[in-house]
Amino acid sequence: MFKKIVLPGLFLCLSATGLFAQQGEEGNLVKWMKLDEAMEKVKTQPRPILMDFYTDWCGWCKQMMRTTYANPDLAQYINSNFYPVKFNAETKDTVEYLGEKYGPLGEGPRTTNALAAKLLQNKLMYPTTLFLNNFDKQKSEFVFSMLAQGYLETNKLEPMLIFTLENAFRNSNFEDFKVQYDKAFFDTATERKTKQVKWMTPSEAFNKKESSKKKTIVLINTGWCNACRIMQRTTFIDSLPYDSIKKNFDVVDFNPEITDTIVFKGQTFINPRTQQAPFHQLAVALCNKGLTLPTFVVLDEQMNVIDAVPYYITPGLIKKITAYYTNDVYKKKTWNDFMAEINKGKP
Repeated sequence: MFKKIVLPGLFLCLSATGLFAQQGEEGNLVKWMKLDEAMEKVKTQPRPILMDFYTDWCGWCKQMMRTTYANPDLAQYINSNFYPVKFNAETKDTVEYLGEKYGPLGEGPRTTNALAAKLLQNKLMYPTTLFLNNFDKQKSEFVFSMLAQGYLETNKLEPMLIFTLENAFRNSNFEDFKVQYDKAFFDTATERKTKQVKWMTPSEAFNKKESSKKKTIVLINTGWCNACRIMQRTTFIDSLPYDSIKKNFDVVDFNPEITDTIVFKGQTFINPRTQQAPFHQLAVALCNKGLTLPTFVVLDEQMNVIDAVPYYITPGLIKKITAYYTNDVYKKKTWNDFMAEINKGKP
């Protein structure tokens, strides 16, 4: 039975066994580039970098090219969203990276290049995949860096790509994200549990004159945002935050691509659906003008925005956020003070 995960711009079909009917040869479906080319592109057209470290004698490196990187759907996803770099860890060339030059550390035939040693943190295992994202031009460094050692089958690489591309690392470590990823797409009980959440549409929630008796949580998300789908299918059904959310909040599923006309607090909002403004005006307004997918918005009983948290959020963090806004705790103490008390074991 095939499970379907939506990736930006395409559908990537997965199976529980990780088998695919069609494959290319030697990873030639991925449009590999040199490191200096990728770095130049990052500075003008920012994307994450996927860097494959290999050696000429590494059998598993070749196997990964023949299998994982030869999968058409995965290759298309990488080509569309990453700058993929193949880097021979034993190259004799002098390589420039972030203003410094790196050459071989010795003269033997299997001598490691200094850049490979640096980026792999002297853990010389092949293949190793390096994920880089959010290049800071002022500091000349990447905000995000993650290493994955060894051969990666497609089903192992997929969540790493999503975690990197969709900035899930901002509120989660990869281990926690991977647990929720598996629950979202491979746990047979998930579909049944998601039906227990009483989601409201934006029209149902906002096209009304009276205030709500509860605070409101708005999940701004789309079907092609994988972090959104993971969050919707796991965070809101997890036993940690579920009871608190059900008791204290109305929940709204807001896809910013909808075209409904919505009257919110006396103001009319539409979706212009232009290239410059493709999302619903209300979704943008709720995100404090800067829409990020997903965004977790909290409204008070008078429908005032009291918080808007961008990017994927784990169930554990959602539990803390909902506890902070339940019973108006946020009016009495700052978030930092609240978290400090939690970390000290205080209620």
